[in-house]
Amino acid sequence: MKFTARVCNEKKEAIFCRIHVYAISNCSETPRENNKATVYCNGEYVFELAPGEYGIEITKGKLFSPVKVNIQMAQDDVVLETVLTEIIDTKRLGLYSFDAHSHVSRSLSVQTGNLEYASTVMKGEDYHFFFAGSPYDQETHREDIDVCYNAEVSYRERFSDVIAAANNDSFILDIGNEIVKCRYGHMFIMNYDQKPPFSQYYDRAWDPWLFTKIGDEPRFMIPYPYEALRRERGRNSVAVAAHPTSWWFHEGEFISNIAATLGFEILAESIDAMVIMGYDRDHRYYQSLWYDALNNGYFMPGVAETDHTFDTNQTKYLEFKTYTYLEDFTIDALCTSVKAGRNIVSSGPIVLLSVNGQLPGAVLNYQAGEEFRVRIEAFPCCEAPLHQVQLIVNGEVWKEYSVNEERIEVNEITIISQDSYILAKCYDAAGNVAIANPVYIKNTPFVNRDFKSDLTVKVMKDGEPADGRFWIDDDPHKTAFSKEITSKISVAAEVNIEVEGTVKTVKLFEMDELQSIFRNLYFGYFNRDRRYRAGEVPAEYFELSRIRSLLSKVDLHVRF
Repeated sequence: MKFTARVCNEKKEAIFCRIHVYAISNCSETPRENNKATVYCNGEYVFELAPGEYGIEITKGKLFSPVKVNIQMAQDDVVLETVLTEIIDTKRLGLYSFDAHSHVSRSLSVQTGNLEYASTVMKGEDYHFFFAGSPYDQETHREDIDVCYNAEVSYRERFSDVIAAANNDSFILDIGNEIVKCRYGHMFIMNYDQKPPFSQYYDRAWDPWLFTKIGDEPRFMIPYPYEALRRERGRNSVAVAAHPTSWWFHEGEFISNIAATLGFEILAESIDAMVIMGYDRDHRYYQSLWYDALNNGYFMPGVAETDHTFDTNQTKYLEFKTYTYLEDFTIDALCTSVKAGRNIVSSGPIVLLSVNGQLPGAVLNYQAGEEFRVRIEAFPCCEAPLHQVQLIVNGEVWKEYSVNEERIEVNEITIISQDSYILAKCYDAAGNVAIANPVYIKNTPFVNRDFKSDLTVKVMKDGEPADGRFWIDDDPHKTAFSKEITSKISVAAEVNIEVEGTVKTVKLFEMDELQSIFRNLYFGYFNRDRRYRAGEVPAEYFELSRIRSLLSKVDLHVRF
């Protein structure tokens, strides 16, 4: 027998949604689609069901009230027509949601690993922007396995018809990617024109070795993360450090996805944001690391990630959204806003923050002892009422409000006498969390904006001071030097030194002191005593302050 579900919004328009059907009793067989019978569709789906009683759950993210009913399949077909009611329309608040870290295909044997299905899922989960992650379908997946690509056509161009068909006035699909996957960490980019292979910045030698640790650490054979990001990013791309404290044990071996080079990437301005929500609703280690970056005087937006795989039945990470304030519904407007820090991350509820009427990402000047008006407003999702709201100043809870309400508005006055940042966080009774990015109150520039290293290089040849020429990056102008080089450079710059026709290149990233910090993280040396559980890395092990100190004034010796 057929069970037809038809779902619309309050305007009687068909609506993308998730439909879950499950047997309650007296069913001779389970629904035929799969054991869980969960589908995503554009408002209508027909199930073939055996006689019996079934539970039906219809959802669209967590900001629509779910529909939960039981039906009895006897002799006749059953049609259910229902309406999903929106709890809060984030678009009216100027907020639009996105995700930019996923993997469309992970299994060549599962047919749902394609952009069409992935877009249907993201619409059904109430996302507005979706930057799909590689592999983009089974064909691109197979190409990567066989190392056979059409390198002339970008993935945007290749999938242009699919992208055009998926897009509408409330949803935009684009190609994104976890572009860097290496021992130093993983980074993803949104809004760039990627050409094959999507895996060109994957540390292929590292991954197999990581699970066995037989022999020496493999040589690093690909561009460093900051180099890869600099090569690939476009005019208005957004690069993000993924799952910054992620690691686990596999058969006793330490497996790292830690953003080991975060302190360098921030100063190199190779990343525009870092993940502060993912895998867990309230990931304290991500947040502590973020607060440490902010306490160092850095401008660093925080975003969420799903890291979802679309050819599996696991959907628990699809709850993690980043909402961003937009004036125009375009990719460029989104990326500009994300980089400006106008973001809220959430697993369900919505929390709004303003300071003196200014939204997250704003920078306000102050006079010592000046009062600032802080306003927080929070709205629940469908799962539970609000439970707690926190006003956080400089990474510490300044004030906390316990509530059991459907909506809360808080107005406070706080006195600022030093460079500070203010953000808001809320919890609901189901454990969902939302965090508004900070409003900055400061009179000094952000430390990571146009950060420069004072570099001195003493140059020797055959044990004696040498003369020669040097140049920065691809600058055609070569400057003569005698015995030593002094220059103020970006930490991402390459210093090319020529002595009697021989050229050597200096990269600050390769400094021994920095590499020691990175290895302490990606080899798990920080956890020799096994004090920490998977995913836990205290912020102090990233040594953000020490990295800045090491890079502020650099003295090197180069020998020819």
